[in-house]
Amino acid sequence: MEQSGSNRSGSSLEPSARPVTLLRARDADADLAREAIIELHGRTPVDETAMVEFLRDPARYLLLALEDRWVVGSLNGYALTHPHRREPQFLLYEIDVRPQRRNRGIGKTLVKTFIAEARAAGAFEVWVLTNQSNEAAMAMYSHCGLRRQNHDDVMLSLMLNSGKT
Repeated sequence: MEQSGSNRSGSSLEPSARPVTLLRARDADADLAREAIIELHGRTPVDETAMVEFLRDPARYLLLALEDRWVVGSLNGYALTHPHRREPQFLLYEIDVRPQRRNRGIGKTLVKTFIAEARAAGAFEVWVLTNQSNEAAMAMYSHCGLRRQNHDDVMLSLMLNSGKT
């Protein structure tokens, strides 16, 4: 993927011609993964062992959008298996793009890359949870081909260990 945008400082006065490249992070990319987890997804502290295990697991995905070696976007997701079929189902769990790099197609490219990974793995479906009020996410997912199946879907949760993030 190639995008042009403003320079790293976020100044819109001096546009940059830096290409944005995509990378599926592996354990050798731990520094970039940590940058995405902390700076884009806002998750601290980072459990280093859990991060490396995530990056090594072929059913877990951390896709990074980079300008040079600076993470400007990140998506993480999972290939889920079910007891009733062999094909996986892909869950797009989280996506973030740096505020100064938004509206340049980086998020759409991350989503489309995740969908391509799902197709390559023979998945039967890609799905994501978002909020109706998140208009930007709704538009991006729609542009990438994801469609709302039921208007009465509800997500319920129960925090089991509130002391950890």
